[in-house]
Amino acid sequence: MRELNVDWTAIHSAFQMPVPDVRCYLSLVDGSVMKLPPGDPGLATVQAHASDFVLIEAIPSRIQYQWVDEFAVTVDDPVLKGRIVAAINGKGAFRRFKDILLTSPDERRRWFEFRDQKMRQRIIEWVREAGIEPQNEPPWTEGGAAAPVKPHNEPQEIEALRDYLIAWFDGKNVDALSPLALEALATELGHKFYIKQLLG
Repeated sequence: MRELNVDWTAIHSAFQMPVPDVRCYLSLVDGSVMKLPPGDPGLATVQAHASDFVLIEAIPSRIQYQWVDEFAVTVDDPVLKGRIVAAINGKGAFRRFKDILLTSPDERRRWFEFRDQKMRQRIIEWVREAGIEPQNEPPWTEGGAAAPVKPHNEPQEIEALRDYLIAWFDGKNVDALSPLALEALATELGHKFYIKQLLG
């Protein structure tokens, strides 16, 4: 096991990278995270020193579906629970699940919180699976000290928001002027800001 101070916030961000072509790597040398788009010179560094980096990949679908199953059990409203249980079986289950949550804002908010708790726990497990004994606690744990909140108008923040918006519209294949699309985007950005505030 390698003893490292890891950049928990960057790892959390990498696990939810909205741009599929961007490859994220955790450095086993200093615990930092590299986010590399196609053609980035950093890719050559990773290839030349492959043993010093671990690829950060998206949470496998099977694990995300397991989270949905676990969440369904916690729904108190029997009618809503029945709809969710029926929706999460078969092809297109996650899409149907999200559509149902759009009709229940409180449960949708609770799902985001539930999912983020699962995500945080998965990140901690993943770091240990990578052979790292972290010397610093995640900012979301009781003993972790969250980093100060950075201003949201810094150049890197603006660039990250731009990339997120481009990826969101490309992935959804929606009309930017559609009221429904803008409402959905506002909801997702609100959740993104909420998570950022939690992480510091």
